[in-house]
Amino acid sequence: MTQNISWLNKLNSNPIPWLLESNPWTRYRILLDLLDYSKDHKEVITARKELINHPFVNTILTELSDWMPKAATRNNDPQIHYFKLRMLADFGLSKRDKGISAIKQKAITHVIDNHFACRGVEPSRPKKGEKYTKPNLLDDVWHISPCNSPMITYALKALGFDDAPVKKAIKALRDAWNSEIGWFCHYFFVDSQFKREQAGCPMAGLMALELFSLVPELKESIYAQNAFVPLVYHKNLGKSIYYFGRSKKFWTFKYPFVWYNGLYLVDVLSRFSFTKDSPLLSECINWIESNQDSQGRFKATSIFLPYKQWDFGQKKEPSPWITFLCCRILKRHYS
Repeated sequence: MTQNISWLNKLNSNPIPWLLESNPWTRYRILLDLLDYSKDHKEVITARKELINHPFVNTILTELSDWMPKAATRNNDPQIHYFKLRMLADFGLSKRDKGISAIKQKAITHVIDNHFACRGVEPSRPKKGEKYTKPNLLDDVWHISPCNSPMITYALKALGFDDAPVKKAIKALRDAWNSEIGWFCHYFFVDSQFKREQAGCPMAGLMALELFSLVPELKESIYAQNAFVPLVYHKNLGKSIYYFGRSKKFWTFKYPFVWYNGLYLVDVLSRFSFTKDSPLLSECINWIESNQDSQGRFKATSIFLPYKQWDFGQKKEPSPWITFLCCRILKRHYS
């Protein structure tokens, strides 16, 4: 059992024994990411079997087999299928697990400009004098956007898929971030602010960074550095931009990673070397360290009600999964 003392010393107490007695998704990731066990270690094999056989996980797999049957009404709906696919990748499922390949084939069915598309109508400005008609959420209409489509690519890459469609999607996102503005949606409700600020979107930058972190040749590249710029700009601006704020809702321990918040941000930024000395990352690390309890554990401070049965969907007790995420962030930062 290997433990890097530098990051453990940042905690009030060692939570690892408690985490190992928790749920399968936390235990599996603890063994791999914090204790550095190999995937063929018997404890890892046992934990993985428990993970893939857990009823919560199998419920998600069954649901995703009917990929995006209707359009979402908002981008931060935690039940959108690509967020759930990303959850499975976060837990440690892979392309070899039952049902994953079939889901992948459906997820890559709709492609626009090499980006994987999401079901729904692309937002457009209502015409003057024209009565607004709600779109039919069941229509077979698909679109791409910089704060949606990269999540599908990230989930597939994290699950181990590296075939031609995934490689093309990665290249398309890379090429979209050949400047500090990057891929910007230019929808009518944000375009006027973009014209004033001439800054990229922090959520789009964060999603791009997350994908780039999985690709060795992109991880420390100029494309990743470009995607980091809108995040720094947002911090320095000190106010909301393109509907993404840094108020109390931003500083929340919340999972799944659906919207722009502190835990999601630091989980991604802690993966890179070029962000290591940035004030933005330091701010987030200090926030994590100051919010642990006396036993080095962390609670969810905001939850998504559809996940109230999961450990990260309860606010009264410390969450093993959120505690693991914070520990992994500290290990990355101080190792």
